[in-house]
Amino acid sequence: MPQDPQLTYAVKLAVEQTLREMGVEANAPSQRKPENEPKTIDLIGLMFYVLEKFWCVLLAAILCAALMGFRASRSVPTYTATAKLYIVNPESSGIDMLDLQLGTVLTLDYQEVFKTWEVHEMVRQELNLPYTYEMMQQMLTVTNPEDTRILYITVAFPDAQMAADIANAYARAAKEFIISTMKGEMPSDFSIALVPGVGYAASKSRSLIMGFMLGSVLAVGILTLLFVLDERPRTPEDISDYGGIPTLAVLPSTKDMRKAARREEKRQAERNITI
Repeated sequence: MPQDPQLTYAVKLAVEQTLREMGVEANAPSQRKPENEPKTIDLIGLMFYVLEKFWCVLLAAILCAALMGFRASRSVPTYTATAKLYIVNPESSGIDMLDLQLGTVLTLDYQEVFKTWEVHEMVRQELNLPYTYEMMQQMLTVTNPEDTRILYITVAFPDAQMAADIANAYARAAKEFIISTMKGEMPSDFSIALVPGVGYAASKSRSLIMGFMLGSVLAVGILTLLFVLDERPRTPEDISDYGGIPTLAVLPSTKDMRKAARREEKRQAERNITI
């Protein structure tokens, strides 16, 4: 069917006039958003996106809390016992500033004794322990309180009696190593390790709370990352910015239309029942 040139020209003029009123020239090139322009995060859109996926956050929080609570319930109590050695210079008749300084230096040197494999081997042979040097080093902690010449030899072990035995064995092995190898003055026994009566285990309630918070933060972080990396246009303004074309109409999604139809049917049914 032949087209009327006048009708075609009239339609073209009407379209150009409409576009001109909307601020877009018909023959103007598309003004796309520069690719190197930094992307701004829509905080309100992010909030609604997270709220929409709230069930994911809740599920991750519950799973993480259950996992940490299960680990806490299966954890074995750990007992700590501490033996103490006093670094003293028996040749001095009194305690002066030089003696204090010498004792402090010796205390720092003696801390390194407990890192040698020879001392670990002495303890292993004395107590017939089936552990490696690395495992024994992990259960051992040697500290020196500030402004003192006392070494705290602390052992953490699942068995209370064995924790005290290992701590006292380390104290004896250290004194023997210092005399035989370092040719130094033997430290004095300041206090022997006693059998601890109370062990320390992971709190189940605290683990549940920490797991719930950790799972929530992890889920929100993942959702935020997915939202930031999603480059799809979400609003009519995004379409105008990226495509350089105006938005003539906004159509609801099929899901929203079905929800609206069900709500309308429900209201109609309630109205009929009321009548």
